[in-house]
Amino acid sequence: MATKTVVLCLTLALVVGAATDATSRDVQFKVKCSGTSISTISDTNHDGLHGGLGTVACISTFGRGTSQGVGEPKVTGSGTCSNGHPGIILTLLPGTGHSVGRYDKTGDMVFSELTEETVCFDPSTGMQFKSGTAKITGGTGRFAGATGQSTFQGTQWVLYVDTDGNGFAAQEETSTGIITLREH
Repeated sequence: MATKTVVLCLTLALVVGAATDATSRDVQFKVKCSGTSISTISDTNHDGLHGGLGTVACISTFGRGTSQGVGEPKVTGSGTCSNGHPGIILTLLPGTGHSVGRYDKTGDMVFSELTEETVCFDPSTGMQFKSGTAKITGGTGRFAGATGQSTFQGTQWVLYVDTDGNGFAAQEETSTGIITLREH
């Protein structure tokens, strides 16, 4: 379950790399990513629920890239998932969701932080449905000093969980937003 958070950051960071004009102020973006997520040893609030690390490949109308992100969830209750099934609701622990996206063509990187994320885990199907927001916090090259925000939604398919709660999942996500680029 902890791996859900990671994909969100990943998508945002990669999409940002798609901007084509470094002198532009605001650039709208949309990106779709897919890849995997795995549990980490992180458990900053000591609740036994591990953080996650996600690695994805992304494509947007501007190009391709990769992204990695981390995050740690906490259980906040029960609810109904978007597939209509009962589920377990998780939210991101504040300050734990971060990502780095790398644009393939230039090697420029984009940094982001998740500002909120909600995940509904459906134990009957092993699926997780997520949505949230993220902010762009900078980058390298043409994205140095960049700011912005995005919204995302995605799905994860839990493929494996051991008796200690360590998991592995496949994931996909779509993110849209606006990045503000600083003039160089």
